[in-house]
Amino acid sequence: MNNETRHSSFPATQQEITNLKQTATDAVNDLGSTASVHASKATGQIKDLVGHFQDEGSEQIDQAKGKLLDVVNSARAYASEHPLACIGVAFAVGFLMGLSRRSSSRG
Repeated sequence: MNNETRHSSFPATQQEITNLKQTATDAVNDLGSTASVHASKATGQIKDLVGHFQDEGSEQIDQAKGKLLDVVNSARAYASEHPLACIGVAFAVGFLMGLSRRSSSRG
């Protein structure tokens, strides 16, 4: 290659390098925007999932509260229908607890 051929091909090579730099810059920008879009979608999906779990959790808590309320109401109804039996059971439990405390304090 002579000097004239080198000088005439040099501007073309510079233009190719400039084009390559621009292509690389565009690719990086596209990659950044694509990553941003995917991150945004993932964030939205995670928020939806968290909301779903919160809804499910609060629904199960409400069910547990309902069941507990049913048990309490049943106990109240039984106590109002059988007051003497409840007093007898409470007396027996208190007596047994007193005996166990007394025997544990002696030993």
